Amino acid sequence: MKKSLHSLSRGEVLHQVAKSSPLSLKEIIKKAGYKYPTFYVHIKKADLPYETLARYGKALNHDFTNEFPEMADYILNDDRNLYNNQLSYDELLKDRDKWLSKYQEQTERYQRLSDKYNKLLEEKLGLKGE
Repeated sequence: MKKSLHSLSRGEVLHQVAKSSPLSLKEIIKKAGYKYPTFYVHIKKADLPYETLARYGKALNHDFTNEFPEMADYILNDDRNLYNNQLSYDELLKDRDKWLSKYQEQTERYQRLSDKYNKLLEEKLGLKGE
């Protein structure tokens, strides 16, 4: 497994770690919360989502950030399970404002792209926006 980090297939790495585990594949898949055939789909994906890899990592008790340091933000931590934590009112407001800000940024970005697209249509095709 000594390929460059950019050429590592996440699915291949998952497969190698699962094969070397003392747990059976069925146990790993069940602990990760997937169905049996899904594992074979996952190991074929070079760009397997980090969230999926993190679920397998939790089931395998394996830290995939050794192979993929950039996935550190996606690790599922037991002590920070957001579904079970009670947030204070101030924390809720802060979280709401964060997502509102992201939404507004994306809306503005979409509007800029839409304006550029319409301008291109006008320039290249002589079409006017309706």
